[in-house]
Amino acid sequence: MLTAVALGLLAGCATTAPAPRLCQKDAGFNERSAPTPDLWFALLLHGYDKDRNVVPRPAVDCSGAPVVWQDPTQDECREPGPPSEPLPPPAQLTEQDLVLETLQAHERLVWVITRRYTNGEGVGPVARVHTTETGFSVEALGTLRALPLRAKLRMERVAGTEVLVAEGDACTTDASEEQVCRRAVRIMPLRSHRFFGEAVSSKDKACLGAAWFPLSRELSFTLPNGLRRTYELASTVSFKADGITVQEQVQVSDSDPKQPAVAPRLYRRAQDHRELTVQDSVLTGSAPSLWVRMIEQQLLAGAKPLPEQEVVPLEAPPEPKDSAPKTASGAKP
Repeated sequence: MLTAVALGLLAGCATTAPAPRLCQKDAGFNERSAPTPDLWFALLLHGYDKDRNVVPRPAVDCSGAPVVWQDPTQDECREPGPPSEPLPPPAQLTEQDLVLETLQAHERLVWVITRRYTNGEGVGPVARVHTTETGFSVEALGTLRALPLRAKLRMERVAGTEVLVAEGDACTTDASEEQVCRRAVRIMPLRSHRFFGEAVSSKDKACLGAAWFPLSRELSFTLPNGLRRTYELASTVSFKADGITVQEQVQVSDSDPKQPAVAPRLYRRAQDHRELTVQDSVLTGSAPSLWVRMIEQQLLAGAKPLPEQEVVPLEAPPEPKDSAPKTASGAKP
């Protein structure tokens, strides 16, 4: 008898504990089959007013945590987060403030944007949500800051740790030229059912940069001799079971502002790659980015950076038909 009881206790201990439900919401069959945006807003945002489509400020997620984001600053990291300023919060939440991605049957990634920034990014609660027999259950939760334009969300597994990958576009506002859209990737590790917005660290725990990876970028400088030097970045981010590879290519060209009819002259090309992994529960990188190293050299030489082109957060040309789900690229076709 005692042996049977002991075996029963051991079997109970061996059973995998179910994932905790951070937040949940009951819903009928019709709501579960075709959930509306306000259902997701009510699920992820504490105090959401469904009748007026508004959320209390400052925003708080369904677990009671403030919806806040902090990228590394210049004085604490080799490469700070992307420069931007917050825009005024919206009067109401709309369908444009919602990003949904189906992972598998009964499982979604849900991102609600509660505020936007001048560089096209948005911030808000992000969750992995399961559809249950009675409604919806939040199994993982955090705050995501990324580009919501043509956003794609997915989960990858790196060195035994799940990471959230968020891709999106920012498009220039310059009406005098063809509109250019540049894509960027944000990576957030998942630990203890929370998504963490952390920086990439070196092996000795020095901050290398935000876990934010532009797939294309352009920056121009005025050189001491009056010439204009332009840096163009094209990069890819690839995910493997044992790590993440970031491949960078940088092209540098010179032009004379006094001779606009003369085509820019190629000055230099460079390429490099770096490896990222999750080590001791920390997102770790092998080296600073090639882009940062080259820009630092130019600044030390006395060049003055010119303002980057402004972007518009809500409008974009039609979405391209082909895409690669595992590898993001900023290379030109």
